[in-house]
Amino acid sequence: MTSIVDEPGVDLVTVRTMREDDIDAIVHIDAQSSGRARPRYFQLMVEREMGSATLRVSLVAEVEGRVAGFVIASLYYGEYGMTEPTASMEAIGVEYASRRRHVAHSLLLQLRRNVAAIGATSIRTEVEWSDFDLLAFLRSEGFAPAPRLCLERKVDPTE
Repeated sequence: MTSIVDEPGVDLVTVRTMREDDIDAIVHIDAQSSGRARPRYFQLMVEREMGSATLRVSLVAEVEGRVAGFVIASLYYGEYGMTEPTASMEAIGVEYASRRRHVAHSLLLQLRRNVAAIGATSIRTEVEWSDFDLLAFLRSEGFAPAPRLCLERKVDPTE
């Protein structure tokens, strides 16, 4: 699947299904944002995506022929007692040189189209509470706090 997102006010961005050979670009883009390279983490995520028996929904965006951004997502069919199919967005990133060129918007637009076409009713993600830039971007894309709370309990291995 390849689509060219060409709507008013949006730069020309090609969005396609993620491939295994995109891993180096994904690691590089993530390292720009996070300040650390996580090749094994993304290798495992991409391998999971490529080996998945379900439909692949992770995408990359290309600008001027190079990978400029990515979104890694998965489909779930009834997690945590919910019966409707949903998508989970695990990671998103855009290289610095392509920021403000609507790359992330194009990725999420295509992700929404793809998961809606297969019957998913929502996309969920988790965001670091203090990542104000990402929170603002996701809000501009229509994300809002979910009606369910994510709860966490620390585990002490000495208990």
